[in-house]
Amino acid sequence: MPELEALEFLIGSWKGSALDQFGEKGLLETFADCTHEPSEKFVQIRGESRKGGKVLNRGVQFITFDSKLKKYVSKRIWSMGFIENGEGIWEDANTLEFQIKFDVEPDFFQGTSWKSFIKRYGEDQIRTGLYAKGKGESEYRLYGETRLSRILKYDNVLNR
Repeated sequence: MPELEALEFLIGSWKGSALDQFGEKGLLETFADCTHEPSEKFVQIRGESRKGGKVLNRGVQFITFDSKLKKYVSKRIWSMGFIENGEGIWEDANTLEFQIKFDVEPDFFQGTSWKSFIKRYGEDQIRTGLYAKGKGESEYRLYGETRLSRILKYDNVLNR
């Protein structure tokens, strides 16, 4: 599936950081592992964010392409207790952006619209993050962005 081949750059292990982002003060360290699980029809991203060596959040995300919608679809489960559902398109040649909605939405998210993104900066650099738009606001603002560098590249496992 050519749409999933466009995500092949993600496959591998990543490490990154963010400073004073995502509603937190201080340095956040992020680790992510991207594979084709449970099959080549999906990209699975398992991630963890830490602050001061303590785990703040863990998550697992599955991305695939829905040929009927002609969009990428994403399901992400967060250890904080909520589930994120996304529909995405390429905003430009390097930026995949998802409109997201939550199941089990936290009270502090109510009335806020969200977008998530994955942006490629060459073969071994990406940024991931969130945009938020509060009730009554007309434009999205950056809520947080993590810069990640590849620490291990996996062999291409897509069946072609």
